[in-house]
Amino acid sequence: MHLTLGEYLVVASILVIGSFCQGTVGFGMNLIAAPIVGLVAPQLMPATMVVVGVPMSVAMALRERDHIQWRSVGVISAARIPGTVAGAWLVAIASQRLLGGIIGIVVLVAVGVSLLSNDHDVTDPASVVAGATSGFMDTAAATGGPPVALLFQHRPAAEVRSTLAVVFLAGTAISITGLAVTGSVEPWQLLTAVGLLPAVAIGVTASHRMAHLTAGKSLRPFVLGFAAAAGVAAILKAAVG
Repeated sequence: MHLTLGEYLVVASILVIGSFCQGTVGFGMNLIAAPIVGLVAPQLMPATMVVVGVPMSVAMALRERDHIQWRSVGVISAARIPGTVAGAWLVAIASQRLLGGIIGIVVLVAVGVSLLSNDHDVTDPASVVAGATSGFMDTAAATGGPPVALLFQHRPAAEVRSTLAVVFLAGTAISITGLAVTGSVEPWQLLTAVGLLPAVAIGVTASHRMAHLTAGKSLRPFVLGFAAAAGVAAILKAAVG
């Protein structure tokens, strides 16, 4: 009763595309899907879009489990907690338009800093900053991928995909808890996420071939380009919203 058939088909279609991209690059499903879902079915934001990626993250983590950087997962996940608190607070008091503009600016600043950096190491201080920013963005707008992806931009593709998948799993639990505490999660939003899982499964399955083709390669150009485009799109949407 909260989603018409037409809305469901549009959301499912964009999730197929988004999950294919995330299965290939390591992030991007909600960067592609969230803006469109925000227009077509804003009642799903952000809870449904946060939850719907859980099975995909599980599949990706298992697919390339030997490449997971567990220390980084721990540091980033712990740092997401304060970011989640800030994001949940903003969701409770601010409009989606304002949140979108803030997220877009944060992403573009992160991309600019990354372009000036040649550091191939994933350090603990950088992991803390990426984790806190990711927690804020994921809770506020279901788009927590760019900060962590930028952190790992110089690493091999398999390491990026698998580590981000585990980070997203831990982050989803933290984000949903934060949203629930502020009363921003409804049971029907979670049920809708379950109903959208077939679309995610199609996209992830289709990404397997591309994941093999990029094994051992750097995804830096894709990460930077994808993140920058997402930041610009978020700002434009907020400006004309």
